[in-house]
Amino acid sequence: MPPASLVRLCPFVLAALLPAQGAGFEPPVLQTVLNSTSFEGDPHLSLDGLTLWFTSSRPGGLGGTDIYSATRPYLGGPWNAPVLETALNSAQTDGAPFVVLGDLEIYFVSSRTGSIPNGATPSSDIWRATRSAPGQPWGTPTNVAELNSSGAESLFSMTLDGTECYFTTSGWGNPAGTAPAIFRATRSSPSQPWSTPALVTELANGRSRRDVEISFDGLQIVFNEQQPAPISRLYVFAATRPDRNSPFGTPVVWSEFNAVGTSPGVNGLTVSAAGDEAILAINFPTTTGATELMRARRSVAYGLGCGGATPLTLSSNAPNIGGNWNLATANIDPVSPIAITFFGGAPTALPLAALGAPGCTVLVDTPFVSLAATNVGGAANLAITVPAALALVGQAFFTQSACLTTGNLLGLYASNGLKSVLGG
Repeated sequence: MPPASLVRLCPFVLAALLPAQGAGFEPPVLQTVLNSTSFEGDPHLSLDGLTLWFTSSRPGGLGGTDIYSATRPYLGGPWNAPVLETALNSAQTDGAPFVVLGDLEIYFVSSRTGSIPNGATPSSDIWRATRSAPGQPWGTPTNVAELNSSGAESLFSMTLDGTECYFTTSGWGNPAGTAPAIFRATRSSPSQPWSTPALVTELANGRSRRDVEISFDGLQIVFNEQQPAPISRLYVFAATRPDRNSPFGTPVVWSEFNAVGTSPGVNGLTVSAAGDEAILAINFPTTTGATELMRARRSVAYGLGCGGATPLTLSSNAPNIGGNWNLATANIDPVSPIAITFFGGAPTALPLAALGAPGCTVLVDTPFVSLAATNVGGAANLAITVPAALALVGQAFFTQSACLTTGNLLGLYASNGLKSVLGG
């Protein structure tokens, strides 16, 4: 492990890293301070990961459900007690908050007076509020009329540039009828109104959706879906696309959440901007609060490895202070007695083709430590004991492995990169 002095100088870099399709999250952990004996759901992490917005029906609110926020002093740190966002709430149902970059604008869902009714039944609409500075009171919410219908709109999320949004609705001609489907709207700039919402056809299959979140770069969408098998419950899916003009690919189930909690499963979730943390609203028996907030972590792969028939790969658990950080290098060339893992403070992308290693890339900027592990049958496992120092919580490390080879002129194969944030 690097000396603590080096670790403290290593800055946290909020890099736009695209997680590999699939999952890799560790088992979620209950976030006791955030929960009550009532419903908690619709979580949304701020861009910097230091504020969590969510919905709760706990006593002390103004309506059926209300919007709350909780902060923490640093990434991976303990959450402070939730605060009721009084200015955003009404005597009706309010929830599903989504805060825009800078914490000056928030979108949320409400059935308050001014929402479009569905016959005699109040309908949930998307609303918006702004404020002059973080920590200041929110202004009076206004209805985002161009996104709302006589159906139920919910779970708004938006790209970082503010020009593309996604939400669920049973309106706007939804072919699934009352089963909420995912719709999309766009605009040329944040100062312009939204376009007429349109069904995201490549994700439509007639099944009910309870949550949806677009990544800040617009290249990954995460949602849950009611599925009849292996048991009837809500399952978490993710789909990616190569650019903002392309349709999303085939959704992949995040299977590590398939059996968490009880039916109906994962009620909602939010993924951090870096992709290494997820806050989930998971159903449990009514006697324990019905739906509770939990936290799951993972290390995030980025870039591509190189090698022979199968590229060199690096993976790891999500490390915690006082615990073990296990880094596994696989597909090592048989000629290499070891795999060397490099540790740095930032990602980079330096092609090695000019040095005789086509397809290989240096993905760790200025490595300050390298450690070797023995190649056993094409795999090497490096176990590091992380010091139990609170100062390390939230620190980001970028790692990459390399091995010897006769397969190129440089004599080295390089793995994918891996971003890991130390937890508490």
